[in-house]
Amino acid sequence: MNQDDPFGNYLDDDKTVMKPTPGRQRAPSSELPDAIVKPVSEAIPEQTVSSQALSGSLEFQAGKNPLVNSAAALLSLVSQLRNTTTHPDVPGLRNRIIGEVKAFEANALQHGCSAEQTQVARYALCALVDEAVLNTPWGGNSIWPTQNLLVTFHKESWGGEKFFQVLSNLIAQPGIYLHLLDLFYFCLSLGFEGKYKVMDQGASKLEAVRENLYQVIRRQKGEFDRELSSHWQGITDNRHALIRYVPLWVVSSVAGLLLMFVFLGFLFAVNQASNPLLGQLYKIKDSMNAYLPDEIKNAPESTPTIPDTRLIDDVRTFLQPEIQQGKVTVDDLNGKIVVRIMAKSFFASGSDNVQDQYFPLLERISQALTTVPGRISVVGHTDNVPIFTARFPSNWDLSNARAKTVANFLSNNTSLMNKVTSEGRADTQSLVPNDSPEHRAMNRRIEIIF
Repeated sequence: MNQDDPFGNYLDDDKTVMKPTPGRQRAPSSELPDAIVKPVSEAIPEQTVSSQALSGSLEFQAGKNPLVNSAAALLSLVSQLRNTTTHPDVPGLRNRIIGEVKAFEANALQHGCSAEQTQVARYALCALVDEAVLNTPWGGNSIWPTQNLLVTFHKESWGGEKFFQVLSNLIAQPGIYLHLLDLFYFCLSLGFEGKYKVMDQGASKLEAVRENLYQVIRRQKGEFDRELSSHWQGITDNRHALIRYVPLWVVSSVAGLLLMFVFLGFLFAVNQASNPLLGQLYKIKDSMNAYLPDEIKNAPESTPTIPDTRLIDDVRTFLQPEIQQGKVTVDDLNGKIVVRIMAKSFFASGSDNVQDQYFPLLERISQALTTVPGRISVVGHTDNVPIFTARFPSNWDLSNARAKTVANFLSNNTSLMNKVTSEGRADTQSLVPNDSPEHRAMNRRIEIIF
């Protein structure tokens, strides 16, 4: 076989040798069938039907490939034939398809395709349509097995072998026969199987042939545009990648945690700086004596306030059981009566919640204060061990909260309502040095002063 002729004698029924003439169109050889040389109107005009009538107005475009564009109606017809279960007029269908094949030839030649390439394309299309018809439930029982398109145009009854022989020769010179390779690829994609239908593992081998053809075409054309639409993409998301891939609630949560830690850091720093200052405020009285005028310094001291002995005795008598148990003390402090709650576990550690077992004690104290005239002050004290939590950033906050808890309980007594105030003094007024666990427990206390 001549290497310059990829078709060889596969399609030349009269053993005519054809040489391709890429780049220009030549007149069809006189030895080719008359149907190729003559215009369609002179050949069998009564058999030619429009592409629209045969394909149901289905448009088929393949870019700038005139062979594929000219074969649009036949290629569209194949997919319709495969889905038909019966046909009422097979001879009429055959005549219309023969006319459409003639229309393809005329259209291809008119658009610059050579006669040789048009003839090869016609062979592939006839083989494709014949196989599609014979694979239908009605095709094998009709006139088609003996009067198919290959018999009509090429005097052959089956093209399942020669189709792939021709394809192999075309692949050897893809730059010249790219349009034909496109058409053959369409035939394979539309389901043409040929000899591979009855071959062992034919489906996988056929897919390998199709994939190889695809790669050959792609190397000739370069990478193609895989997008079905040039405007299929939506509006570009210009947000930061972190926002696109991380949910907003996660970002908000992390930001909230960071802000909380920053707040706690500032709170700790403020308390570290303010705690010593608050301690000094309670000692300012002693340090101010040096700045007082001599007249005030030398003035005789006022007579100390003497507490009502009857009142203090009444309170001591009422709370005698609790005093004996070491839970409270009742003392006279600078003319004031001080009921000091000394229970070591009165509050939960680091909390302002009174332990349940001490609510009866508070109730007893509330009853003892029923007859007390004037204001009642509840003062909270802590040891010198610093505390830093979200709720209690310092001992000042803890002592104030504990005093307020007791004051609120006492205010539930209607006799004491609107008479009780509270304040916290942290570790500024320790009873004993904070040098042992026992001493620190003594300094953690509540004082009720009236």
